[in-house]
Amino acid sequence: MLVFTSCGPSSEDLTNQGKKKLSVNKFKEAISLFDAAIKEDANNMDAYNSRGYAQMALQEYSKANSDFTKAIEIYVETEEDVPNAYRFYYNRGNVKRFQNDNKGAVIDYTQAIQLDATIYDIYLNRGLANAEVEGFTASVQDFDKAIDLANGSDKRIFLHKARILMLSKQFDLAIASLDKAIALDPNYGEAYYYKALSLSGKVGKADEKVCKMLAMSESLGYTEASAALAKYCN
Repeated sequence: MLVFTSCGPSSEDLTNQGKKKLSVNKFKEAISLFDAAIKEDANNMDAYNSRGYAQMALQEYSKANSDFTKAIEIYVETEEDVPNAYRFYYNRGNVKRFQNDNKGAVIDYTQAIQLDATIYDIYLNRGLANAEVEGFTASVQDFDKAIDLANGSDKRIFLHKARILMLSKQFDLAIASLDKAIALDPNYGEAYYYKALSLSGKVGKADEKVCKMLAMSESLGYTEASAALAKYCN
């Protein structure tokens, strides 16, 4: 007598199915698959990390933090060489930043950099957190490192760097950074808005050039420019 048995999907298969759901923003369906993957293998770091990402997308930050922490704990206990293990710390750093725990975020981003110093997004996000922790100088240094690793190709970095330079009243440097962002994307409405603010900070008023920048920003769909135009340029 032949007995036929069927095996269900493995933990890895379930994790990969969950990632496909993540790729199309079906976060709750993805979580169910990651739950099943973890039930099959309680040491599946990838499943915990991926479930944490889905929880983060749903703004379930406490649950996401717990999942990333579990992935880290398993990683620390294993002697295996885990590819892209930096993601566990990077993702938890993002959650901590969303929860306004910037000090904790910097610690996690720094750990992520120790595991892989080639990922420019880590420096970008550490720069955002460092503005509240180590100060403007450390923040700008992180942005400069991110710019270098990205070969100057990411407009977001120039924008965030400019915003920090504005806070320290370095308006000429802020304008130069924003010009680089605009060169990458001439339709970057947010960059025109902050260039208008930088110009206003430099001259001490909303002159014709400032209002022109605000109008450009508004025409490109950046809604905050509308309020500034109505307040300062009418």
